[in-house]
Amino acid sequence: MYRTFLTNLCALLAVVAISQTVEANSRLLEIEKGQISGVRVANDVDAFLGIPYAAPPVGPLRWKAPRPAQPWDGVLKANKFPTACPQLGNFFANVPASQFGKPVGTEDCLYLNVWRPAPAKEKQLPVVVWIHGGSNFKGTSADPMYDGKYLASKSNIVMVSLNYRIGLLGAISYKALENGTKLDKSGNFVTLDLIQGLKWVHDNIKTFGGDPNNVTIMGQSAGCMNVWGLLQTPLSEGLFHKAVCSSGLPNIYPKAMARARSGDFVENLVFNARLVADRKDAGKFIEAKGEKWVREFLYSRTSDEIVLGQDYSVPVQHIEDEVVFPHGLEATALGFYQQVPMILGSTMDEATYLLGTQYFKPDLATLWGYLQNTPANLKFEDVINTNYVTFRTATKSTSLALNRTISNIYLTARLYNSETYRYNFEWNNTPQPWKDILGSVHGMDAIFYLGNFDSKNENFARFAWTEENRESREALREEMNKHFTQFFWTGNPGWKGTIDFK
Repeated sequence: MYRTFLTNLCALLAVVAISQTVEANSRLLEIEKGQISGVRVANDVDAFLGIPYAAPPVGPLRWKAPRPAQPWDGVLKANKFPTACPQLGNFFANVPASQFGKPVGTEDCLYLNVWRPAPAKEKQLPVVVWIHGGSNFKGTSADPMYDGKYLASKSNIVMVSLNYRIGLLGAISYKALENGTKLDKSGNFVTLDLIQGLKWVHDNIKTFGGDPNNVTIMGQSAGCMNVWGLLQTPLSEGLFHKAVCSSGLPNIYPKAMARARSGDFVENLVFNARLVADRKDAGKFIEAKGEKWVREFLYSRTSDEIVLGQDYSVPVQHIEDEVVFPHGLEATALGFYQQVPMILGSTMDEATYLLGTQYFKPDLATLWGYLQNTPANLKFEDVINTNYVTFRTATKSTSLALNRTISNIYLTARLYNSETYRYNFEWNNTPQPWKDILGSVHGMDAIFYLGNFDSKNENFARFAWTEENRESREALREEMNKHFTQFFWTGNPGWKGTIDFK
């Protein structure tokens, strides 16, 4: 009997070992540039994190259009999120509060992440490419709010997220930097990075079970603006087939405006380097030095110095340049953009964050602590430095204005494409004092359709999830997922015109 027991045990262990080997081999893939190995992140989802989709934009490739990634030898362990692109530490950089306001990130940041159902329930699944927000100055694909495993499993799709250059490293118009190819000279590296990422998807996503002929681009806030950028540029044609755009507006800046912003940035760098004693003398100093000196000076700056030279709330991320954006914003108003099925959406209280930050009383690190673990006795007046009526009047009127603008864009878009849909997001069951302070805050809709009610890892929305609101939020998440899944698969979300999610 003992011998029989040992025989059975050995057989069982052999089966387990074979099963584990087969499972591990299913996460060893051969893609265009080499072999990669992923990780199992849920019972039915594999993740491949930190895959290079372009060559590192460093050294002579800084301020150049992205080049293809180089092949690698051996097996690339795709098991770790990429580092954020250079920025000041903030709520959306996936860094500890001790680094808020300090330069973080690295220029070697052009990596993407893929989540797929495992084992794949069927081949040729729809692909969703997530473009993170952050005013095109902040953010990273590694933010816990943007994890792709819920959507990959629930919607049975292949989910992709990616980093792209931000700030003045991502969009610049400065004469001394205009050398190289037409794309190099354009300065529109935000959009060119995203196009390079979509080319990677087109060339590689079949290996993950995805359909390169059924790709939805999706983004929130600046991510939505960049979705618009991909719709507006002719260079992305054929690389995507549907779009979801949440809480963002189309924009293309005249070159003169981009020139002014870029020139101001270079003057900041010169002053910060103590090459002039007075900031107002920086322009004359630069003019006297000439283009060659300025170009060498710019390439000699560290990424930290570049980040510290950017003292703007929003950069000029899309620049009219005759190549990437051959037309200005007026062309968009006339319907000159790629006409694909599209969802436009916004939240009821967009401005409680977009405008309300000027009323926040605590410093960012303290406020972040409140968002992660709200003190039981925290009150409205502990967070906001004015009275409730003043705060709500300012934020509500601005929210209404933004929502009206997006509704008007939707109505105009419908003139050119009947497959355009609109949603309003109104869920507001968060605990106090956040219910009064943030409400249905900017970005809350994306957390619902991405499905990440993350109360374990530090993230901006951690304050929102309680046992008391579990039933309502899970029911709404289920409803939104039903519609968005249908859109990913067919291009029709299953509602006509406008829908309210609340």
